[in-house]
Amino acid sequence: MDKNREELLQTLVQHMMSVMKHVRHSGPPPEPMLSPPQVHLLFSIGKSKEGLSATDLAERLSVTPGAITQFVDPLVTLGLVVREGDPDDRRIIRLKLTEQARNHFEKFRQEHMASMFKIFEVLTNDELQQLVTLLAKMDTRHAMKGNTNVKNT
Repeated sequence: MDKNREELLQTLVQHMMSVMKHVRHSGPPPEPMLSPPQVHLLFSIGKSKEGLSATDLAERLSVTPGAITQFVDPLVTLGLVVREGDPDDRRIIRLKLTEQARNHFEKFRQEHMASMFKIFEVLTNDELQQLVTLLAKMDTRHAMKGNTNVKNT
């Protein structure tokens, strides 16, 4: 293994973990206190006005539908998510944010984005675009299903 590349990768991982620590601890925590996966789930559900099925949500988040159910049940109990039948297919149950959750999490999203602006203010828009492009390239490569022999580009 290339020693220089190994050192670069170790340094990269250390910096990524440090930045993620700042991201996780930036801004006020959402009320009620939710786990990071639950917050991520709420944001994912909130992007869809018509709601998402557990299967669609599981696909988007790369987890099992069972894991979605495990995280959604407490959110339903807290009154943040509702399950509604799909008007076009009775077999499908859609997950939607309640109005209370939409209002609460829009405020949280704005506060979170203000914190992100502070964390990433050291980067110019061009540098931020480069970072997004590089991470998207890695994400796309690893998201390809069934293609384990992808060449380095």
